[in-house]
Amino acid sequence: MQRLSPGQRWVVGLGAFALVLLVIGIIAVAVGLHTVGETCSDDGFETPCPGDGSGVVWGGVLAVIGLLHLGLTGLAGALVWTSTPTIGPKPLREEFHVFTMGDLAGSAAQDALFGRIFRATEDVVPGWRFEDGASRPGGPEDSIVGSVLHLDAEWQLAVLDRRAGAGVRRVQVELVSGARAWIFTPIV
Repeated sequence: MQRLSPGQRWVVGLGAFALVLLVIGIIAVAVGLHTVGETCSDDGFETPCPGDGSGVVWGGVLAVIGLLHLGLTGLAGALVWTSTPTIGPKPLREEFHVFTMGDLAGSAAQDALFGRIFRATEDVVPGWRFEDGASRPGGPEDSIVGSVLHLDAEWQLAVLDRRAGAGVRRVQVELVSGARAWIFTPIV
């Protein structure tokens, strides 16, 4: 379903306001016409009451303003509606997956680095091993169990690059789940 642009929302709002004016005006005219024709009963005789025609006058004014407003909103709305495109569905935001098995999987480290906590899912990197405090390519029988952080901005990757230091590089690996993620490994 398409979402309305801000200009189109204004057109809908102004059209609704014009309809409210029109309906209130018509109701006021109807009530005013009803009270104008009332009769009074003094001394048992039915005589026309001096009617208050202000309901008819003000109702007519509101109805006319509502009609004019509706017409102008229709004209302006036709221009706005055709010149401002509707807003499509929100684009899927890009995610950056980073594999970790250290303190970065914890919420305290994420909050300290990024000021927020990211969604993390458990996964496995096949063909890699963890030794001497670092992730390194291994043999087919090796694997590392850890978490995948789902980052949402490239600057967050740059923060992790700076945190890893000069002797470490970021490489992309395929996980057991089939997803691809960045992993940090020493430069050999």
